[in-house]
Amino acid sequence: MATTLNHTHALLTLPFNHSTSFTELADNCERFMDALVECDLPTEKLALYGRLSACLALLQPTLLEPVPDYLKASLTVDDLPTRLPAFDPEPDQLGRYCQELTRHLMSGAFPSEAERVIKDLLYELVSFYADTLKMPRWLRTDEGTIPLN
Repeated sequence: MATTLNHTHALLTLPFNHSTSFTELADNCERFMDALVECDLPTEKLALYGRLSACLALLQPTLLEPVPDYLKASLTVDDLPTRLPAFDPEPDQLGRYCQELTRHLMSGAFPSEAERVIKDLLYELVSFYADTLKMPRWLRTDEGTIPLN
């Protein structure tokens, strides 16, 4: 049986190591997640999760290091970006994230270190969720009340 070369196969053989720049590692993480969203085969999913995990493990220690000189030019712009990274899920989706994490934590199936990390994530998500739901939605002015968008 011949192996069909496809996008997933290319990702599974994509080379990266401890000397790969954090920007390349971040790009790789996005590529792995894009492929995972489209993937239906359990073995490919597992392999992609493994690659994502390896990439994240290499990326983590670089986050507190200074930006290398050779990357500064690629991270320097002449004008402010029109779009900045933001976490902006719809409230119903954010609620589902919180519910699912809570359900998994309730199962007690995580090792203590994983539980601590997931609990920290749930704390941040629930705080963000509550802040989002309680955020002002209208502004009182001399002309009346106007919606904030």
